[in-house]
Amino acid sequence: MSEGLNSPSFLGGGGEMGALMRQYDWASSCLGSAQSWPQSLRVTIRLMLNSQHPMFIWWGKDLVQFYNDAYRATMGPAMHPKALGAKGRESWADIWPIIGPQIEQVMAGRGATWNEEQLVPINRTGMPENVWWTYGYSPIDLEGGIGGVLVVCNDVTQQHLYTEALRAQAKHLQLQFEQAPGFIITTRGPDHVFETVNAAYRKLLGERDYVGRSVREVIPELADQGYYELLDRVYQTGEPFVGRRMPVDLKLAPDQPVKRSYVDFIYQATREADGSISGIFCEGQDVTDHVLGEERLKLINGELQHRVKNTLAMVQAIASQTLQQVEAREPVDTFLQRLVALGRAHDTLVQEDWSAAEMRKAVLASIEGLTRSNSIEVSGPDVLLGPSATLALSMILHELITNAVKYGALSNDVGKVRIAWMIEGRGENRELVFLWKERGGPPVTKPKRTGFGSKLVGMGLDGNGTVKINFDPEGFSAEIKAPFEQLQRR
Repeated sequence: MSEGLNSPSFLGGGGEMGALMRQYDWASSCLGSAQSWPQSLRVTIRLMLNSQHPMFIWWGKDLVQFYNDAYRATMGPAMHPKALGAKGRESWADIWPIIGPQIEQVMAGRGATWNEEQLVPINRTGMPENVWWTYGYSPIDLEGGIGGVLVVCNDVTQQHLYTEALRAQAKHLQLQFEQAPGFIITTRGPDHVFETVNAAYRKLLGERDYVGRSVREVIPELADQGYYELLDRVYQTGEPFVGRRMPVDLKLAPDQPVKRSYVDFIYQATREADGSISGIFCEGQDVTDHVLGEERLKLINGELQHRVKNTLAMVQAIASQTLQQVEAREPVDTFLQRLVALGRAHDTLVQEDWSAAEMRKAVLASIEGLTRSNSIEVSGPDVLLGPSATLALSMILHELITNAVKYGALSNDVGKVRIAWMIEGRGENRELVFLWKERGGPPVTKPKRTGFGSKLVGMGLDGNGTVKINFDPEGFSAEIKAPFEQLQRR
């Protein structure tokens, strides 16, 4: 079976495949003894066996096969070693529709072939698997004709799959870019030539011929609005620019009037690997609806404020007129003072657009002008209260201060009141703790009856909270707790 020591020198070396070729019984094959092979085949085989690049040969009308160690590494047990010396059409019957025409082209003298990342499935382990190849088929000359085909190839499956993954990722990113809720653009060069524009930007400015044209060409109506100059400055200095609610006058179409919009955006310089500025990235939001909505809300809020103040003033006037004949002035004065406290709470909420009020502002507004400036100590973190909680706090403070001025620590020149609040707990279980503590006033005794003020304090800031009142002889104190999350919503 083996030609052994009689093998010609061109089959020397060549690693494992060289050894297999030397052991092969070529004399019994259609090619005959290796000693009789044409010179062109011998030279090509020697070249192939001594190459580290995957190479393969089909020779003669039967396309008898030779390959080197580098190509053997691409084959599985289903192909190697039986492919050596076998006929090409029999070995590659399953993919002959792909490679057959290319082989025939070369053998017919119609020139070489070249394919990059071509899918050519291979049966390596008994089951076909997708393999991508970059390969070329070249003719091997024989006495003025073509004796065979030399294959130089690479298995580029991993490279192909990696490239496809990158393409899929790029497509996904492009889709995200296009569908982003905010507008995104990129420009290149000192003239700010558009490179990319997404759907949100086209919606803001209308359909125009963007890519490849400068900002000044595409959006001429920006002249004298300062945006060209902002782009120039960012490109020249590299310092980003952040715009908030910037007005911009645009024409969505040539035959349409200019329309004012408002935008939040950032201009950020983009840089090359050497640090040089090459363009500008812009990302932003069309906030026109928000700005116009707030303007309408301010108008409504201003009108509401005016009407509520007028209503409170009218109630005070009616109360004064109605109750001026009442001989017991203390209940009348108390009622009017409570109206004033309600008005102050209203003013605090108006300043915050009726959404939420800072607790410190509400406390200071409630005690302003009611006692000497150094008699009350106020401390606590910055927290926001909802409208209902703010009104409740203001009315409770009014009652506490009124009682302190009449009977408690603020009824003399030395008494002090400490007002403090804090947040206890975490997450949804957080509680607001409000403390009122008097010291230095007359001895305290528990009242025999519960008046309106005591009932109001006892109601707390929220129906789910707790109230602790202590008539300590050294000074009255109160602790009010309520769920913080509810206080922010109410």
